[in-house]
Amino acid sequence: MDEARKDPQVFFDIELSELMDRVNGYKGRGWRFVNLCGSTGGATAGKVELLYSFSSGDELENLRMLVTNEDTVPAISPVYPNAFFFENETHDLYGVAFKGITIDFGGAFYPTSVPTPMNPASLAARQYLDTATSSVDPNEAKELSEPAGEEATHG
Repeated sequence: MDEARKDPQVFFDIELSELMDRVNGYKGRGWRFVNLCGSTGGATAGKVELLYSFSSGDELENLRMLVTNEDTVPAISPVYPNAFFFENETHDLYGVAFKGITIDFGGAFYPTSVPTPMNPASLAARQYLDTATSSVDPNEAKELSEPAGEEATHG
């Protein structure tokens, strides 16, 4: 019979001030950086949730924290160089400020029609969404989304 294994994926809720100590700990133990993901909505109450994932073998550990528009997050790309992609993406889409990104695109990593479209506090994104959705007739939108000559079933 197999030995009891710990859960292969775990989540740790951390404070912003803990991030670099945790990141340096993973690096020191030979773990690899996998991903940085941003999220809004639900229990985040106008904040952006950041989820940093690290792996070693078949284990995956995630550091989860909430940041506000006033927070500045220390970049982990000096420790894990591949993180610069994720840091630039998170900055452009969510408006999260990072300090010390090794290759900083200065807000030009993703061309977007409005600044920080996924940030819950982005007035421009909300106005764009309101304009885009209010100018479309729901019946016209349904017709545009269905293949020509086919009846879609909705149920």
